[in-house]
Amino acid sequence: MTETLSISEAMATPLRVIRRHPLAVFVWGFSIAAFSLLLAVLVFGTLGNIPLSNGAEPPPELVGRLVALQGVTMLFNVAQLVLGVTIWTATARATLRIGRPDKWFFMRLSMDELRVGVVGIALLVGTYFAVLIVVAVGTLAGFIVWQISQAAAIILGAVLFLALIAFVAVAMARLSLIAPTTLILGRLAFVEGWQLGRKRTLPLLGLLVSTWLAYALVYVIIAFVVIVALFASGVFANMEALGGAGTLGDMFPSAPVLWGVALLVLGPGGFIYGSVLTLLSAPFTSAARQLLDGAPEDGAHALV
Repeated sequence: MTETLSISEAMATPLRVIRRHPLAVFVWGFSIAAFSLLLAVLVFGTLGNIPLSNGAEPPPELVGRLVALQGVTMLFNVAQLVLGVTIWTATARATLRIGRPDKWFFMRLSMDELRVGVVGIALLVGTYFAVLIVVAVGTLAGFIVWQISQAAAIILGAVLFLALIAFVAVAMARLSLIAPTTLILGRLAFVEGWQLGRKRTLPLLGLLVSTWLAYALVYVIIAFVVIVALFASGVFANMEALGGAGTLGDMFPSAPVLWGVALLVLGPGGFIYGSVLTLLSAPFTSAARQLLDGAPEDGAHALV
C-alpha cells in the first residue's frame, strides 16, 4: 500500500479514459440521456392535455393518467438506480482497464454491480441520517441559545452551518474510496475503503474539490452554450405567443424542434454526459488504485 496520493495523476485519469475509450464514454452518456429523455416524453405526454385557461375543466381521464404516471415513475426510479450503478461501475472498470477493449463497453450486470449498489445505498442512507442528527442537535442548541441571546444564536447558526458543510465535505472525501475499493477487491470493502483514507483526508479533500471545480467549469461552459443556442434559435423571441396557449401541450415547441433537441441530447449530449460521469468517478478509482498499490489476488477478477 502506497503512502502518497497523486492528485494530478488521479485528475488526469478521466482524460485517459475518454481518449482511449471514446465509444464507451458515448454509450454511457447515451444510455443515461435516452433514459431521461424517455421519462421526459412520458411525463410531458401525460400532462400535455392540462388546460391553462381560467375556468377550464381538465379531461376526466387525466386523474387516471396521473395515478398511472406516478406508478410508472416509481418503476423508473428503480430502473434509474440500477442504470446509474451499472454506468458508475462501468466507468470505474474502464479506469482499471485503460487501453483494453471490451465489447460490452465495460457494462455488466454482475456481483460487482450488486456490491457497488449496496455500498452506494448504505453510504447515502448513513450520510442522510448523520446529517439529520447533526441538524437536529444544531437546531436544539440554537433554540437554547436563542432564549439567552438572539445575536449569539444567529452567530452560532452561521458557525454550525459552515461546520455542517465542512463535515459533509470531509465525510464525502473519506468515504469516496469505499466503492472503488469494493470493485477492486471484489468484496464489500467498507473497512478497507475507510482505512485507505486514514491520514489522507486533506489529499482526498483536495481531490474532491478539484473534481467538483472541474465539473462546475464544464457545467458553466455547457450552460453558456445552451443559452446562446436558445437565443440564436429564436425560442425566447416567441415567448409572447405562449400567452394564448389553451393547454400545456400547446406550449411545447414544434415537432422538428423537439426532434432536433432529442438528436442533440442523444448525440453530442451523450458524449458530453458520459465524459462528465467519467470525470466524477475515475479520479477516485485511480486514487484507490494508487493507494492499494496493485490488485490483490482476490480482486483480480475485477481487472480482467
